[in-house]
Amino acid sequence: MIKVNLKILVLIIGIFLISSYLIGCAMNKESSEDTKIFEIANTEEVFGKKDEEMVTVRKHYMILNPPKDLMQLKELVEKYNKDHPVEGQIKVIEGKNGIFYMNFYRENEDFPRDWQPDESYMDTDRIEHHKHDLIASIIWSDADPQKEYYSYDKSKEGKVIKRMHFIGDRLVE
Repeated sequence: MIKVNLKILVLIIGIFLISSYLIGCAMNKESSEDTKIFEIANTEEVFGKKDEEMVTVRKHYMILNPPKDLMQLKELVEKYNKDHPVEGQIKVIEGKNGIFYMNFYRENEDFPRDWQPDESYMDTDRIEHHKHDLIASIIWSDADPQKEYYSYDKSKEGKVIKRMHFIGDRLVE
């Protein structure tokens, strides 16, 4: 009787573990295939002094599962910028020009999707500490609305393997 109950218990635990494993694999496969872009919370920067003519706006985004092809990466961030215009979100002080930076980062162990800046006393972790994960950027200003696009293929350590620079749709390099 005890042997039968033990076998049933082992069978139930085995079924539970196998089904949990299969569900986890399916969820990881789904999340690993979808490319998504979202703004990294608490990283927006807007600065400029009263006597300066320019106001600088920097916004930071994470791309989950970015394309490997640099042209596709450029097109992805270009489409994101068209669908989510920065100029309408931030009011630049009247009479001043704005210069805009949209920086796009890849996800990894040191820079997970739920990353937040940390300004604690002993362990400071800011967005600028993750430049090696920067894989694309867009730069433009009110004075010169022609957008410049940069896309990078980088090693895990952040070394640039390949870089593409566009002004509008024209490849510069």
